[in-house]
Amino acid sequence: MSRCVLSRRDCRVGSGSAAAARSAFTLVEMLTVIVIIGILAGLISAAAIYARARAREAAIYTQIKQLEASLMQYKNEYGEFPPDFWGLNDPNAALQQKAQQDLRRHLRKRWPKYAAGGDPVVQFAADLTAAGLDPTKLDPASALVFWLGGLPEEAPSGIWKPAGFHADEEHPFQFGQPRTGPMFEFDPKKITNDAVGVLRYYMEAPTGSPLVYFRAQRDPSNGRFEYGLISGTAFLPMSYVHFNDADPDPKANRSNIAVPYLDGDPQAGVPADPAVAANKRDWRNPETFQIIHPGLDGIFGNSRNASGNVVLFRFTISGQGFSADGGDFDNITNFAPKLESEIQ
Repeated sequence: MSRCVLSRRDCRVGSGSAAAARSAFTLVEMLTVIVIIGILAGLISAAAIYARARAREAAIYTQIKQLEASLMQYKNEYGEFPPDFWGLNDPNAALQQKAQQDLRRHLRKRWPKYAAGGDPVVQFAADLTAAGLDPTKLDPASALVFWLGGLPEEAPSGIWKPAGFHADEEHPFQFGQPRTGPMFEFDPKKITNDAVGVLRYYMEAPTGSPLVYFRAQRDPSNGRFEYGLISGTAFLPMSYVHFNDADPDPKANRSNIAVPYLDGDPQAGVPADPAVAANKRDWRNPETFQIIHPGLDGIFGNSRNASGNVVLFRFTISGQGFSADGGDFDNITNFAPKLESEIQ
């Protein structure tokens, strides 16, 4: 039996203090709680980051589908999809000639009175220069914002706000009223220049890589729709190289390349080389167009073969010779919300 040398009242107080001490957290218990809270906070943060990324990807895909609908409307009104400017300023004479022919035909088709008696392509270059654009920089990353957005109503002073084309069919690329209005409402804050007079649409922010548009065209030599040009015995695929302006020699670093995607190899087991003109190429969206966004990493892809050369033919199905790297996997297109979702 325990003894208390103090009064009974003091003994009762002492007994209560001992009980309170036993009910408090020990240092080990407190550290354990802190660790558990930290783990839960980390899990919640990771889940929130993942949810935000998925929401951004969903928003990009939704806007791409809206652009797709605008392109379909464009064809309904003007008889064909707009040119993608691929090859228009390429040093390869065959590509440049083909691109100029396509542009000339489209200008005459959409604006029959434009440059009457002259060459629409020559007049087009002069009009764009007067509007503050550099016609020598037009490429597949410029096409969507140009054809679907048009030119500003007034000469731009910092922000490029597309307002469609002028209603005067003889002079559609001038400023002023009346205007036909844009076929897609581009956010001016997301239109930027990689260089003076070069249009780019980045969708999220003026960083990473812009949106790219490739249009399929029927090749007269074989009657098939192609994303590229047959030149002799070789097939030259479309491509867009996004140069890093911060690189001391950006054109030497061809490491971020957008290309139209093939739908797997045409021959199971024995892949046919798509670079050979005679071989059949199975394209995604074979008779329309491909809109390609680089995904949240800002990289279209930079596949290279064993020799270190860039692989310009890339597929969307791994089971039949998928040739790509991580840059392609998160790309968002008008035929797939995310390419990696199609990799088997």
